[in-house]
Amino acid sequence: MLNKLRYIIDIGSSSLRMYAIIKRGKKSRMVAEEAVLYDGYLDGEFLSVDDLDNKLLTLVENMQSKLRKKITSVVIGVPSDFCVCVCKRISRKFITPHKITNSDIVNLYESNLNVGNTEEYLVINYSPMQFVLDGNLKTLNALGKKVSSLILDASYILAKKDFLQLITNKLETIGIKTIEFVSTALGQGMACEPKSKNNKPIAIVDCGHITTSVSIFKGEGLALMSSFSLGGGHISSDLMQVLGLSFKDSELIKRKVILTIESNKNDYYEITSRGNVIKAPINITNQVVKSRIEKIAKIIGEILTLDDVYNDVDIYLTGDGLTHFKGVKNIIKNTTNRQVYEYKIPFDNSYNKYQTSKTGLISLVDILN
Repeated sequence: MLNKLRYIIDIGSSSLRMYAIIKRGKKSRMVAEEAVLYDGYLDGEFLSVDDLDNKLLTLVENMQSKLRKKITSVVIGVPSDFCVCVCKRISRKFITPHKITNSDIVNLYESNLNVGNTEEYLVINYSPMQFVLDGNLKTLNALGKKVSSLILDASYILAKKDFLQLITNKLETIGIKTIEFVSTALGQGMACEPKSKNNKPIAIVDCGHITTSVSIFKGEGLALMSSFSLGGGHISSDLMQVLGLSFKDSELIKRKVILTIESNKNDYYEITSRGNVIKAPINITNQVVKSRIEKIAKIIGEILTLDDVYNDVDIYLTGDGLTHFKGVKNIIKNTTNRQVYEYKIPFDNSYNKYQTSKTGLISLVDILN
């Protein structure tokens, strides 16, 4: 059974995770997971390449030790900070009615593979937002349809070449020979439940420790992808400065916050740290947290209004940066004037339930392989 394992490395803004998965029927399940903390990235650059190298090595060695198996092939989830999204409308007319084959669809994509390839970027994924048959029928499945004209609204995801080369060089030095890169945001879009109900676009907001990604998912592709350097760690930093706490204590206080609570000036959040009781005034703490969330929500709203076509898309909030705050959805809803829903791993009630990059990447690997 171990010979059929596949491996995914999920590159987050504060941790690296590796998943060993095995396919059962049409879907894969995870059989092992490893994680290590590292310095992360900011504004599309790793804060410490040496730390990244060391932690990647540790991650792979830990998984190999756990499974007692040499790993030679991996799929890498590329964060939005290192990607761009390019959308392209591609059309073809046929002399006589033609039954669409898989080859026809692949040729449409590949005829525009240079759409964004530059000295800086390389295409890693492409997928359909919709097909238009004979000028009017919109669908996600054109295969087998008999048409005189075919339009493909295609989404291409491109990754920074220096990112691809950096990761490739390191993994090859530790014996990994086959490396495939996929978009983490695309995987999250594919795995988000509402996408299966209709072709209405949805916005997926993944707020992590120090970065937040915003993407619009339509059909089976991304219509928009953006990211900015603000996350849950900035809330901890705000609390540290205002309350005079250590960063570690600020993180612990943050986990106590309930934004919907009505408090008096003498009400406190309390934690025990290193044998000491630490108190933080609820009213001040909540004000600090709300202020930072509103700033993050304002940027999210600005990104989502870049194109009037997506003025009414709903937001699906995920990631560990904001989702654990009780009352956060109302703040984002009021700031962006959009409906906000939580996006979590199905049937998972653990603290890690909002780490949807995991299920997204597994879903995408299933589709691509």
